[in-house]
Amino acid sequence: MPHRPTLRRHAGLAAAVLLAGAYTALPNPLAASGRPAIAPAPADTGIVITDTTIAARDGVPLHARIWRPDAPAARRPTILTLTPYTADDAEEYASYLARYGYVYVNVDVRGRGGSGGVFWPLAQDGPDGADVVAWIVRQPWSDGRVGMRGGSYRGMTQWQTLAQHPTGLATIVPTAGVYPGWDYPNPNGIFMSYVARWLGFVQGRASQEKLFADNRYWQSRYWLMYEKGRPFSDLATLTGIKSRVFDLWIRHPGFDAYWRAMSPDSAAYRAIDVPILTITGDFDGDQDGAMRYYREAMRYETPAARAEHYLVIGPWNHPGTRHPQKELGGLRFADTAAIDMNHLHLQWFDHVFRGAPLPPFLADRVVYYVMGEHVWKSAPSLEAVADTTRAWYLQPAPGGSSDVFHSGTLAVAVPSAAGRDTFRSDPHVRLTPREMMQGGMGYTSPGAAFAFGPKLIYQSAPLAQALEVSGWMHLDVWLSMDVPDMDLGAAVYEVTPNGGSIYLGDSEIRARYRRGMDRPPELVRSGAIQRYRFDRFHWFSRRLEKGSRLRLVIGPLNTPEWEKNYQGAGDPATETLEDARAGTLHLYAGADHPSALVLPVKEAGGM
Repeated sequence: MPHRPTLRRHAGLAAAVLLAGAYTALPNPLAASGRPAIAPAPADTGIVITDTTIAARDGVPLHARIWRPDAPAARRPTILTLTPYTADDAEEYASYLARYGYVYVNVDVRGRGGSGGVFWPLAQDGPDGADVVAWIVRQPWSDGRVGMRGGSYRGMTQWQTLAQHPTGLATIVPTAGVYPGWDYPNPNGIFMSYVARWLGFVQGRASQEKLFADNRYWQSRYWLMYEKGRPFSDLATLTGIKSRVFDLWIRHPGFDAYWRAMSPDSAAYRAIDVPILTITGDFDGDQDGAMRYYREAMRYETPAARAEHYLVIGPWNHPGTRHPQKELGGLRFADTAAIDMNHLHLQWFDHVFRGAPLPPFLADRVVYYVMGEHVWKSAPSLEAVADTTRAWYLQPAPGGSSDVFHSGTLAVAVPSAAGRDTFRSDPHVRLTPREMMQGGMGYTSPGAAFAFGPKLIYQSAPLAQALEVSGWMHLDVWLSMDVPDMDLGAAVYEVTPNGGSIYLGDSEIRARYRRGMDRPPELVRSGAIQRYRFDRFHWFSRRLEKGSRLRLVIGPLNTPEWEKNYQGAGDPATETLEDARAGTLHLYAGADHPSALVLPVKEAGGM
């Protein structure tokens, strides 16, 4: 979704870091043979902008804004976006592509902007998208071919439209695409308080940008819910948003049939016959969604379709997937990280529609930026990026692993002796705003969720040599607890030789969904030792410095940024402080319970 409040998914869990290492400026990856990355724009003959109405199959009028080159009449390819943020939001992209000879059509989704009907976020845009494609190919200025582009919600609408397989749709370029029910609004079965802020942004028909931008207001509402122990279901009332959508969503915390119906099924993926360029970032709040689309496509697409599906993963947050930057939350990258995304889109569309060569940047089907080494690399598939995996096994410290000065160990071998760590999670304990701010609400500190309160910390020995980590890491831990449910977070950092801390990723889990979001929830049996897999870390690529150590932090979620789990047996959305149950968690390690952090690494050629 748009404008996520922090670098990754949220402000409350593990945020990250600093360290601006030295780097060597590299050639611009969008340049070929030493030529400038961007060709001069053609002589500006002007752009004609018009508004029109398109009838959907059920007669609902959809408002569209059209940008066309003011040039002699000619049939041209068209680029389409479906947006919930009103049609004016495409002015930059539309004008750019129109100057290069494309028609651009931006359509308000039903119920928003100038479109009729009722807005049901995430749920209804595929058929409307297909109807718009069918309308475009009938227009006298259309050459019968349509491409789609756009990010976040607008990335999702591309997949929903493609699932309808409309005649004339020739390519899509989904950026940071939302996957309903998977990465938003309830990642890992835990709703984000940000849901209310986004629903406030898109309520009614007009843009609500000023309301959305009032960070003080939204934080005060989240704090009120948190401090007073109110149920998450009260958030709509507390913030003043209309509850029609919010109340429906919170009835579906897991990835159930309600959410699955909003995304392509296996048959839709098998029917894909157009080239696709998927774009996301290491810190993109919707990376989970973008990568789920990509992985499902790789699973079901035909070999021919897979050969024309490209993936770009840069060192970017959610906005950065559209406007890449050289610096992010204290991390600095090479100049080449800030690629010209508009130009990449133009090169892609010229390739698809005009027979131009494939963009030079797309050296292979997967293109990714290695932080720390500050280079772009490519591979034929995600599986080919890393050569192997390495495991670091958790070993509790004598007396407990409760802080960095008395941390447990991340060992390269399974500990011979069994060990156990413990913390107490008490939902009655609430952090103060001062504690949250001291803990850090952004991306340059260890994270508010862990700054105060219970936690377990494990650290590795210094790395004997530099190590490239590229892919998805996961954490397997053996746990028991004496409450029916608990929300836990795990965060991983690189601690550099000079003591700096660099965030690598975080993953959360709600204990009742330990078997997976797509399976019915199951409450925890008190005292039962079970394996919990934290597997929602983001895909990332970083060269860890020689002499660096890995740091793993595990603790209960305790922040107003998330739906609070009061650790009872009821519906977390309706439980209150009166239902809260304090609980003890035990983490087990050793040969019988080999708790381990597993990282994907690249060893070919050495480092």
